[in-house]
Amino acid sequence: MWAKDFKGKAGKLNDKFSVHFGDDTYVILKSLKLYRKRNHWLVRLHLGWIEDKKEWKNNEVIWTLTEKNGKTQIDFVHKGMTPESECYESCKPGWTHHIKDSLLKLINEGKGFPE
Repeated sequence: MWAKDFKGKAGKLNDKFSVHFGDDTYVILKSLKLYRKRNHWLVRLHLGWIEDKKEWKNNEVIWTLTEKNGKTQIDFVHKGMTPESECYESCKPGWTHHIKDSLLKLINEGKGFPE
């Protein structure tokens, strides 16, 4: 599992799921577009600890998988989060940790370190 507190489903179009990181840090997402090699999730709610409670609302989290030199490349975009966003300085290292550390370990070793 990539996240410890995952509730719901994310395998079909319009599925809704939530990921919680403590009491006030959570996201609720909806599967917006699902393709074999590209998934879009629409953020329906947002992080509770930022002042602007709507900052993440309707952002898109986009994962694209492509083959490159016989290996799978994962490209990740958080559409809507910019350097001007309130959470940018703390969210960027958070995403980096989840993708480059935990997800990579999950892929390579079968178990990540979800939070």
